[in-house]
Amino acid sequence: MRKLLISLLFPLSVFAQQQIKTKAILESVTVYNNGAQLSHKGKVNLPAGTSEIVINNISGRINENSIQVGVSQGVTILAVQFNRDFLNTDAANPEIKKLNDSLKTVSAELTKTKNAKTIEEQTLQLLDENRKSGGTASGTNVTELAKLTEYYRTKNAETRNAIAALNLSEEKQNNRLTALQQQIAELRNNPSQQLGQLVLQLMTKENTEANYNVSYVTPSASWLASYDVKAINTSNPLAIVYKAAIVQSTGLDWKKVKLSLSTGNPNYNITAPNLNPWFVSAFNPVPQALAGKISGIQIRGMASPVLNDEQALNEVVAVGYGKVNRKAMSAAKVSTVNDYTSINETQLGVTFEIDIPYDINSDNKPHTVAFKEYQVPANYRYFATPKLSNDAYLLADVINWEKLNLQAGEANIIFEGAYTGKSYINPASIQDTMSLSLGRDKKIIITKEKQEDFSSTKFIGSNKKQLFTYLIKIRNTKKEAIEVFLKDQYPLSTESDIEIELLESSGAEVNKETGMLSWKLKIAPNETKTLKLSYSVKAPKSKIITGL
Repeated sequence: MRKLLISLLFPLSVFAQQQIKTKAILESVTVYNNGAQLSHKGKVNLPAGTSEIVINNISGRINENSIQVGVSQGVTILAVQFNRDFLNTDAANPEIKKLNDSLKTVSAELTKTKNAKTIEEQTLQLLDENRKSGGTASGTNVTELAKLTEYYRTKNAETRNAIAALNLSEEKQNNRLTALQQQIAELRNNPSQQLGQLVLQLMTKENTEANYNVSYVTPSASWLASYDVKAINTSNPLAIVYKAAIVQSTGLDWKKVKLSLSTGNPNYNITAPNLNPWFVSAFNPVPQALAGKISGIQIRGMASPVLNDEQALNEVVAVGYGKVNRKAMSAAKVSTVNDYTSINETQLGVTFEIDIPYDINSDNKPHTVAFKEYQVPANYRYFATPKLSNDAYLLADVINWEKLNLQAGEANIIFEGAYTGKSYINPASIQDTMSLSLGRDKKIIITKEKQEDFSSTKFIGSNKKQLFTYLIKIRNTKKEAIEVFLKDQYPLSTESDIEIELLESSGAEVNKETGMLSWKLKIAPNETKTLKLSYSVKAPKSKIITGL
């Protein structure tokens, strides 16, 4: 029987578990467009046998299917479990700690109030019992009875008033207690404040100091691309500063982590994928006459619209390039790390690896990081549409833009050291050339005036013929020659009895299907070019022509 007991107890002594707590150090983060992969490392001393290891400092919001754990050789992983860590969540959050301290204070005050109320209620009960016994006692004369009655009346009133005041205090303290508990619950349930822990079952044959690494994917992080597009003048290359607005609410403040930015999305499916047949077919796109927009002017091939709203000036901070709007200074500070960024391209996306440690708090607010700057050759030209605006817009045409690995995002435009506007880069809509508008140039003066002496209305039989003549003048007041791409139009008829004839276009390239007129002009310094546009509209007198 003794041998049997020993044999039964022996396995228990071998496999008895010891719980050991350890804190994982967050070393690197790869941020995706949607989600992030966090990688931790740590060390733990393991006794021989089976141990339960609790790894703290883990995000409270993770995809459990993505958890990967590695340990030193000689250590076997028996099980892995993820739990929410409320204890460390409270300890790590100073606001929760402050609320818990207030909760303890209010609870203590409430206990005192309840005790005082109990004493007053017992006093009232004692007064009532004494009043009954005093009223029945023999030998009490009228004078003593009157004094006793007055005493009971006064003391009874004082006690009841004290109980009423204590009831009011108790109600206020209970309300305060409930409010504090609700605030704590809200903070604990806030994704940006939640912490987690991994519970590992490990087995080793001998005492050892084991290294471990943990990685997992969390949905509580993302990044959006944005840009600073800078041009010193039209003789130098275009500078494109690639920035990322990183938002994270993982529950962990990222302190001095190695940061990588990926244009893809995390893939944590452990099931091997299957390839299906790959079919291709021809695509006949519908021609888009107008793509992109500049202050109401639409331009073919434009990568982005430029805002013409003056309020847009209050929405962007051009740090270091001119005037900075204080209203916009709430944006995160920008750090330049161009020399420390390497690019890794795969078929699944592009990863920018930044070899500088970063701090990004779990506050669900954008933290802006400038991680790459490109100097790209650009062909500068001016664009104008006098029918819609008397302004000339400077465009920068960039070829081979695919090599820049751009993402869709907003762009701040800085020209000659001044912020000129806001644009949007969308690589999905760009073709061979990416055209960026750098804003208006007031040194190019454009006018379009109707020539009344050469515009008239004549009646010919049952028809009416109208003649329209315009002069377009472009003056270059800059010190260097410029190239201007100018567009205008003449009307088109949708009815057979309305005839429109283009009479003069000053050598424009004419698209008769769209009515578009295009000029490519080279203008020397202080030179003025004049273009003449004239057309006629013939229609029955009975018809009123609209849209002219």
